Amino acid sequence: MDHQTLALAIRWLHVAAMAMAFGGAFLVTWLAWRGPADRIADIAIRYEQLFWGAAGVLVMTGVGNLGALGPALPAPGTDWGRTFITKLLVVAILVAISLPRSLAVIVLASRAEPARAGLRAIYGVTTGTLAVTVGLAVTLAHG
Repeated sequence: MDHQTLALAIRWLHVAAMAMAFGGAFLVTWLAWRGPADRIADIAIRYEQLFWGAAGVLVMTGVGNLGALGPALPAPGTDWGRTFITKLLVVAILVAISLPRSLAVIVLASRAEPARAGLRAIYGVTTGTLAVTVGLAVTLAHG
């Protein structure tokens, strides 16, 4: 496999993993508002499993993208560089809130009737943070 094909595959995996993380968070948020109360905890737990798999893929492919594009990337002092640093900070915040979120989902799911309001808040914050990350990624891709 040549370098360009590999780089494209890595970028594709990166985008697909983000689509799963963001789309899944959005779906769980929506279901916490409108979905079946008896299934939301199971769905949230399944999302957590998928999220952490996607997070691993995002980290690996993000590092791969940096390796492939590294020398050609603009300096940190440029607008692109500052946006990239902001994206990395938002990703760090996302990871920092994700472990407590996963633990909270386990606690909420263990209850006889999961607290839908808690799930709404937890996944609302996750969806918002992922939306900011996607917005920054779009800015970087077109900047």
